[in-house]
Amino acid sequence: MTGPSPAEDHAEIRNLLARYCLLLDLDDMDAWLELFTQDGTYEVYGRTAVGRDGIRALLTGAPGGLHLGGPAVIDVDGDRATSMRNLLFVDRATGEARHAVYDEDLVRTGDGWRIGRCRCRFHGPDGLAERPPR
Repeated sequence: MTGPSPAEDHAEIRNLLARYCLLLDLDDMDAWLELFTQDGTYEVYGRTAVGRDGIRALLTGAPGGLHLGGPAVIDVDGDRATSMRNLLFVDRATGEARHAVYDEDLVRTGDGWRIGRCRCRFHGPDGLAERPPR
């Protein structure tokens, strides 16, 4: 018996990354956290959160808004993969837009592909930075 085809892996990963944006927009933090491995990490604003509880704590109080993720560049190597995609975030309260790049390390688990590490960097006048320009 063979495993999933490369096309099946790419389709599942694209769906995972699409759910990432939609679940944030729907304020469904519990379902969003399920997209990560138990020990997953999230890097944003120069801080790193570890595990689902740590990620939840880091994002508590973060502004809500619209996350428009661009198509991902995905590289699969067995049960591991990497992805990179751009993002446009529009703050729902202020309408302010932020431009960012996500890069992720992904892991195939018994429950399907999950995010093992997600890093968010922001576009600014000097290129990508840990924080958005002010």
